[in-house]
Amino acid sequence: MSANNRHREEQDTTLAVKEDPEICQDNMSSSEEPPDGGLWAWISTVCVLLINTFSWGPNASFGVYLNYYITEQYFDEADTEQYVMIGGLGLGLSFLACAFTNGLCRRIHYKIIMTLGLCITFLSYWLASIATTVIQLIMFQGFLLAIGWSLVAGATLVIIPTWFSKKKSVAQGIATAGGGLGGIIFSRSVDEIIKQYLNNQKYANNRKHGLRLGVAWALRMQSFVCGFMLAISIIFIRSFTPLKNTSKIKNHFMIDLLKKLPLACLMFWNMSYMLSYSILLFSLSSYGTSIGLTYKQGSNVTTIQSLAQTIGRPLLGVLSDRVGRVNVSLLATFLITLFSFVFWVFTTTYSQLLGFAFVIGLLLGISWVNFGPMTADVVGNSGADLNHAISLQMFAAGFPMLIAELAGFKLRRFDMERPFLYSGVSCLALLPFREWKVKRAVKARIAYLKHSVNNLDGDEEEEEEEDAALAGMDGEQMEREIMKMERLLAADIRSYMYRAVYPLKV
Repeated sequence: MSANNRHREEQDTTLAVKEDPEICQDNMSSSEEPPDGGLWAWISTVCVLLINTFSWGPNASFGVYLNYYITEQYFDEADTEQYVMIGGLGLGLSFLACAFTNGLCRRIHYKIIMTLGLCITFLSYWLASIATTVIQLIMFQGFLLAIGWSLVAGATLVIIPTWFSKKKSVAQGIATAGGGLGGIIFSRSVDEIIKQYLNNQKYANNRKHGLRLGVAWALRMQSFVCGFMLAISIIFIRSFTPLKNTSKIKNHFMIDLLKKLPLACLMFWNMSYMLSYSILLFSLSSYGTSIGLTYKQGSNVTTIQSLAQTIGRPLLGVLSDRVGRVNVSLLATFLITLFSFVFWVFTTTYSQLLGFAFVIGLLLGISWVNFGPMTADVVGNSGADLNHAISLQMFAAGFPMLIAELAGFKLRRFDMERPFLYSGVSCLALLPFREWKVKRAVKARIAYLKHSVNNLDGDEEEEEEEDAALAGMDGEQMEREIMKMERLLAADIRSYMYRAVYPLKV
């Protein structure tokens, strides 16, 4: 790179910082730029994919367990709310605990933490298989398993951003596809193991004993498979920059980050989205049974939804990098709301439910794909700020997931033919965040245009490297573009709303 080009890049950065100080924070948050690819970057991405597949992934099959627990009255003394708590603890508590996992990663090497999580995950499945009361089942399949997941998978949340910059959403989409892949692997296998014992003539006179044997061996199968695959993944995964914090400040949370309005909007979107996500994830199998489908058909619905998530999450990542993460997140959230109200509430047949499960599954992983990269957009690609911001995001998202499925069951109306679903407010939370992104991009654009106007008489080498969007524009056209952009930054309600929906890749 020539001295002139280096000088020009320094001027561009300086001008952009003068227009928007937050850009400075983003640029200065990382002392080393991510390589945005390379062998170990993609190996680590595959490792995160496998870790998600065999930690949070099996939770997608909990709808199968839940269906059997409720319809077959797994424990005589238990009620529906207690069974529902298991799924809520699995996702919700693991998200809450991830905030503290990130804190531990700043003190202890992340592979030590992940290995501890692996041991707890294996142990929790095994203990759940020998549980004799519903309280024990809640403690082992819910509470203890959530702790294991948070330790083994929570440490991976900040690994992808250390490797990628421009390809961040693509890598995150591939990695988070593990949630759907785990559902594909375990939904049918769990159902088949349970049915093998439940329908065995040997237990015809003691059906409940057959059910408990089936559930026990399904849980043991998960303990062995997940334990082995997690061990392989932990061996090969690595981060580009160290996760341990060498500074004297090692707080779990930097509360000052909440003063950033974009981060607060993103947290609100993540919270409300995860509330609806959990209900959709766990309810489809039970909903299938409620409209007269068999257990096998209900598990097939869960499998189709998981398959769609496996396909959809990488596609959402690619689309997010090309069209803009905020744009795709807004669109996906809106479409999930739309399909829930105009499709799910009118679904009464097996084929219709399969179609809904596939369509909704393609979109359902949008938060998993983009909440990490969008958080990095606010605070930077690495460093302490990213760790703290991810911790805040996980902590905030954990609370609604704790009560999401229970809320879904309580919202049921048996006296209504088609009870409506309560979701969609999360879409509104992204509009202020998008307005902030557009405003920041416009400010940087104005700074670049002004710099280009001042250097129209520069050397040819600089002109050849001009932004493609400025190709063919003369000084007068650039001045008009600057005036247009400055009008867009007006401090009034109309301009604010226009910025929120302005067609721009953000």
